Amino acid sequence: MADFKQKFYDITSLIQVEFNRNLEIYGDKIQCRKGCSKCCSQIFRITKLDGWMISQHVKSLPEPRRTELQQKAREYLNRLPLDEGEYPQGEGVLNSDHPGSSINSLPLSGQRTGFSVGDTEGVPCPALGTEGECTIYEARPVICRRFGMPIYDYKNPTSVHACELNFKDGHEITDDKLIPNQTGIGMKWDELKEEFNSHLPLVESKNWPDSGEWSKTERVEGTTIAEAIAGA
Repeated sequence: MADFKQKFYDITSLIQVEFNRNLEIYGDKIQCRKGCSKCCSQIFRITKLDGWMISQHVKSLPEPRRTELQQKAREYLNRLPLDEGEYPQGEGVLNSDHPGSSINSLPLSGQRTGFSVGDTEGVPCPALGTEGECTIYEARPVICRRFGMPIYDYKNPTSVHACELNFKDGHEITDDKLIPNQTGIGMKWDELKEEFNSHLPLVESKNWPDSGEWSKTERVEGTTIAEAIAGA
């Protein structure tokens, strides 16, 4: 499975290059840094590949760090406002295929619409440290790596998404490279997810954390950071 790790990091390297390009364009407007963690206090789903990467990372952590992190994840799962057996979905929950879906959306004309995350806001991610840092930074999901900069999803081409802390109402995004760059990255990411999913039975039987609370259907649909940590 080392091949999937390398391919994952190849994709995330492209995302980092694109993020750095946006930093050069917008400068201090993008406030993403250690301690800025509003997007870390929302419930969102991640892909199976993201979850596997987190699981592998957590397994590599020394004790007692691993146990402490897993305990935080279990406490997080117990705090969620869901009935037993339910998993986050619907309004207020981000999906890693459509990053930015619970933050402000900027139509390509530049006119912005808002989105309320409601009751799902304010539950800190179990990987969030005491100083607002990500404690699984090397293995953080793609959705986390894309947050902050303007985000274009080629499967949802009518809008550019943006963090409300970085881009205020009425701000127009003008960037000729945004659509082609992020379309290319998005297509590569979708291809990698499909390739990983085709190997999923092998991953589940040998490497995927097994839990009585996770059915095969739920694994197929994705997971959460907390589930990936707790089940590692």
